[in-house]
Amino acid sequence: MNKNMNPLVLVADSDPFNLRLLSELCGTLGYDVMTAADGGAVLDAMARQRPSLVVMDAFLPVMDGLQVLRILKADSGLCMVPVLLVTPEADTQSRERGLALGAQNYVCKPYRPLEIQQRMLDVLSHGTPEFAFEADERTERMVSDPLTKTGTTNQLHIALDYEFTRAVRYKHALSCVVIRCLNYAELAQRLGLGAPELVIAPLANAIRGCVRNVDHLFRSEPGEFSVLLPETGVDGARIVVERLRALLREPGLYSTGDPPVIAVAAASFPKETVSDGEALIAAARRALL
Repeated sequence: MNKNMNPLVLVADSDPFNLRLLSELCGTLGYDVMTAADGGAVLDAMARQRPSLVVMDAFLPVMDGLQVLRILKADSGLCMVPVLLVTPEADTQSRERGLALGAQNYVCKPYRPLEIQQRMLDVLSHGTPEFAFEADERTERMVSDPLTKTGTTNQLHIALDYEFTRAVRYKHALSCVVIRCLNYAELAQRLGLGAPELVIAPLANAIRGCVRNVDHLFRSEPGEFSVLLPETGVDGARIVVERLRALLREPGLYSTGDPPVIAVAAASFPKETVSDGEALIAAARRALL
């Protein structure tokens, strides 16, 4: 496996906003990036420089992603380049066609930073020797929190920008829920290295069971989790908050002696008059108090 050079990833999407997101996610992992806005540009870019991975929308203009994939897999010089196909969440037909044509895996729109980075890492680490790249510990920690397997703080900031921009563009609601262990510093001092295992791990598992697959869960601070709820307004966020408050008070959830003190609060756009995603999570954190 190649450890010394950065993977080169070609990302292809007709939407400049999505291209920026994909490029940023690659950049945070230390990957070099090429971009293409249509199927013809994908082939032109690969004729100039062969990438280590292609992340390509199935519905590109000029030539769609499935046509491009068919051409790549028929070319002896390019057929081994791994491809992650991007499809809408509900489009199982395009995913099945793409996998049958030779795509290594897929990701879904709307994009989820944790999913994208995990899929890229997986494809790059399990490819043929020519295209395989072994992730180091730093990269793996950027992709997911080692203890809880939730998203990282870095991914939270990227997702906040992405989801808030989508909410404004498509006039959707967006909510952010913050769950914080108010006495985590005290527990960490008393329990030492056992605090994450006894408090944070069960907390993460409980939160994960209360949210949907389309929601984004992050460990945003050592004693705090944040959840982004796309297309969810005040009423939906209130239901999630009430559900979490009830669940996280259950006595059998923790094995710390004195249970941790957990606070849960939410903020929702457009109810909150905020200008960006960072302001939205700030409003949710203020509501904790």
